[in-house]
Amino acid sequence: MKNNRINQLLLLACTSQSLLGCAQETLIRPIEANFDFDVLNEVIYEVNDSFGDITHLSGNNIADGDYRIDGDLLSIEKNYLISLKPGTYYFDVFSPEREEKISLKVLDRHNENRLPNNGFETGDFFAWESSTAFKGETNLQVFSGQAVVVNNQIGASEEMYEGDGEYVYGLPADFDRSVWEEKMGRLTSRPFVLGGSGFVTFKLGGAKNADLTYLRFIDYQTREEIARFGNHLFDSTLNGLLPAQLHLYRADLSAHLGKTVMIEIVDLGGRAWDFICVDTIETYYANVPEEGTEAQNIMPISSKSYAPNQLVNGDFSQGLDNWTISPLDGWHKEDGTSQTWTVDGRVLKSNLGGDGSRGLIRSSFFRVDGSGVVSLSLGAAQGSRFDKDTVVSIKERNTNLEIARFANSRHDGIFMVDYYVDLSDFMNRIMYFEIYDNATGSYDTIFVEDIITYYAERPAFTYGESAININY
Repeated sequence: MKNNRINQLLLLACTSQSLLGCAQETLIRPIEANFDFDVLNEVIYEVNDSFGDITHLSGNNIADGDYRIDGDLLSIEKNYLISLKPGTYYFDVFSPEREEKISLKVLDRHNENRLPNNGFETGDFFAWESSTAFKGETNLQVFSGQAVVVNNQIGASEEMYEGDGEYVYGLPADFDRSVWEEKMGRLTSRPFVLGGSGFVTFKLGGAKNADLTYLRFIDYQTREEIARFGNHLFDSTLNGLLPAQLHLYRADLSAHLGKTVMIEIVDLGGRAWDFICVDTIETYYANVPEEGTEAQNIMPISSKSYAPNQLVNGDFSQGLDNWTISPLDGWHKEDGTSQTWTVDGRVLKSNLGGDGSRGLIRSSFFRVDGSGVVSLSLGAAQGSRFDKDTVVSIKERNTNLEIARFANSRHDGIFMVDYYVDLSDFMNRIMYFEIYDNATGSYDTIFVEDIITYYAERPAFTYGESAININY
């Protein structure tokens, strides 16, 4: 009787002050207290009714939104847990009357060297960020949740993806091929530290045109592109949807060991098989992996030499000198030819092989200087999808970041129309032009003339003469 009275007094003392130092039964018990980076599970605790209503948690920068309270269950969300390094962590849980300490363990799966949800096994784009690449129109966003599909049949066909696990990024079962091919977008990963052997592997399908649809690795600190890969095993001779089948690639990035890196999956295509399928991007191997085809680095070559403020041969007076025609497959016509670019009377034209010619051409580098305004003239490029298919892009050297992308929005037949682009926010940075024709119809060819990249003083032009940046 006397001992029961002492226990009651101790309990009263503990409920009227901080629990620290009180010997009392634990009121918050773990159901699953280990976080597995490969599983991406939540950490879950059962809360006894005697603890009262939880007001908040503290410790390790945890904040509202990082945890969830559902009845008698306390769950710590995986979007917070993936930010923690392997180890044991302690948190304080508070109610109006009580405080209790809980712990969890983050298992070591080389977390900081790997991508969470690297094969889309959550069934969605958890830990990835999708963005539009055409006028901000979300209905044209190719990286949508409906394309994270079960890893079996490709679309409604009988062919198989041959991916890993339960899900892949692929084609919706009821997809309309012509509509899906036209969609565009970018999908960006979280940063990770390149470690181990420095080798990575990934699976790609589709993506016939590697100039427009590819996977690239970016230095997170400098934003410089360090490697770019396409699906060079794409086989257009296969029937049905078999070209969407996934191929395993391996790539040697050991020259960049220790760097914090991010991945961007890019789809800027709009024609046959320009869409991409992806699965299992594995970024940590202790030893060099033996499986997989060696990936081909197709990153544009970057010269470190001096760049003038006026683009060399911007008026095409020297033909195609100082311009580089992309050698990549994917632009070929049905007859196997890919002749596209020619200069006719100081006008660059993409019709060397007729209206059906397609291709991409890059300029040399220029430095943004003077007023920061550049100009050029465009002609033709007035097909039904001109602003997707016949486009001028201005990109930054090394990062290959697209600063502006525009089309002949004021087209006037074959007559040349002047456009101005204000790059004054990028003074002294090095840029280059990429011009592509991904169209096949009448008037779908693009004409480019008189590119001027240096004006000492800001030239006079109206708002209507400004190029419209399709990125926005």
